[in-house]
Amino acid sequence: MYQTVELEIRDRLNQSKELIAHISSLETVEQSTDLLKIQKGFLFVSLYSSIEYTITTVVSRFLELVKQEELKPMEFKRYLLCTVLNDKFNALLDSSKKTVWNKKKELFDALFSSEPAIIDNSVFPTDGINISEQQIKDIWQIFHLSGDAIPTDVNAWILKEIKDHRNAIAHGREKAANIGGRYTAQTLTQRVADVEKLCFHIVSGFESISVSKAYKYSGAA
Repeated sequence: MYQTVELEIRDRLNQSKELIAHISSLETVEQSTDLLKIQKGFLFVSLYSSIEYTITTVVSRFLELVKQEELKPMEFKRYLLCTVLNDKFNALLDSSKKTVWNKKKELFDALFSSEPAIIDNSVFPTDGINISEQQIKDIWQIFHLSGDAIPTDVNAWILKEIKDHRNAIAHGREKAANIGGRYTAQTLTQRVADVEKLCFHIVSGFESISVSKAYKYSGAA
């Protein structure tokens, strides 16, 4: 179901692994040069890209799979309707006073329709801001995934750390060398391991619900 996605995730994670291996080898023989600090800083950009790719692509793949089942809206669990009926919600939110009541009716017509739901696999149910702990938790709830959103052996605060450092570098607020100079290769090696656990934890959550089909409404949320 998700094999192609997993391969792409591994490719991205391998970039981070190769970079940290290079950093570790340099740190054992060199002083903390500016180039070494820059490489350490840019590792956060690489790690963030793996997290963002994982969550956005897995959500899209899940919606592709669900779309193939041609379920009616009322056959989905409640929070999944936020995604399934996304276009109707947006139409209602964007409606004027003249059209608001028609849009309300259209929303309920779609909800109780006997036709298969029209699912857009490009819908990503977050606020559109960079991926954070809260966004992953929101996705866990919306898709009714089981277990914890963040693996128990991964500190959730590293998501904020990675996001903040990536943004600071990408938007020019801080130099990569300034950020990278705060970390040792050993600490960064642990960050790479944590991101790998998180990425495949996310994949596992969606694989599980895809197999169990626990996204279907069965009389309980």
